Amino acid sequence: MIGFSIQSPVFLGNLSNQSNHDLIGNCENVDQFLAILKENGVRSIEIRILPRHADHEAYTNVIQKIWNAGLQITIHGHVEGEMEGSRFEDVYPSMRTILRHFDRYQPNLMMAIHAFDAKKGSEADLLRRTVHLFRQWTAMVESEKLPLHFALENNRQKSSKVDPGDTTSGVMKMVELIDSPHMGITWDMGHYYSDLIKPTHNNLLEQPSMALPTPFFLERVIHTHIHGIVNLGTHHPLTTMESLPLEFYVKTLQALNYQGVYNLELTLPKFESDRTIQEHVCASIQRLRSAVQPSRSHA
Repeated sequence: MIGFSIQSPVFLGNLSNQSNHDLIGNCENVDQFLAILKENGVRSIEIRILPRHADHEAYTNVIQKIWNAGLQITIHGHVEGEMEGSRFEDVYPSMRTILRHFDRYQPNLMMAIHAFDAKKGSEADLLRRTVHLFRQWTAMVESEKLPLHFALENNRQKSSKVDPGDTTSGVMKMVELIDSPHMGITWDMGHYYSDLIKPTHNNLLEQPSMALPTPFFLERVIHTHIHGIVNLGTHHPLTTMESLPLEFYVKTLQALNYQGVYNLELTLPKFESDRTIQEHVCASIQRLRSAVQPSRSHA
């Protein structure tokens, strides 16, 4: 299944960042943008992001538009927050509407999420906090028999942050310690590739790096975030082949019988102006569809 992330301002009624409606591809409205995405083969929309403290009712209108369009949702979650309770909707109240209505539209829910990070501090402490939190959350989900899975994401390495999830080995360690059938991995291909090419100071490699995470990591991937790299910047379209060795990554997952969403996580206002935002979006979707279904018709 092909997915596409839509940023949270859109769910809150803000359709623009830098230019007119640039968060929805310069479309007139959300419905038109969803129709274009669906026409191009998208079947899932990710909420990027849904904070724990957000007002769940504020997101309801666009979520219902997504479901009414025949699309499913995934959630990009966030660990920060001090909510307490014995049920998952108590500790993640912004999920309340989704949890109470999703089964009319889709069989399960996926939440991609990062580990705790901080500007300074101990990586070991952040790792312990992350493991403790997800042991609690997965226990709740198991107890309530919710078809919800968490997928811990590999983040990009940044000198400005301490992050136990900024390496694939760090993500693997936390997933192993959490040890739950409701916990897997989001392979952010763009973050991973950005870190691979960072030492070269040049993303336009003549021969792209074919390095891969370990089998332990890849076998636990249950979700993906996919975006291109331009001048070491992330979340760009896949318009140029050099932006990401996408086909190699997809082939690797398919060999492991990956059944999750191939989710494009693009930041539309960052796109180069050589094409319209909508053209970049559609070209990225079509490249991903060709990688996922190389021998099938896209009609």
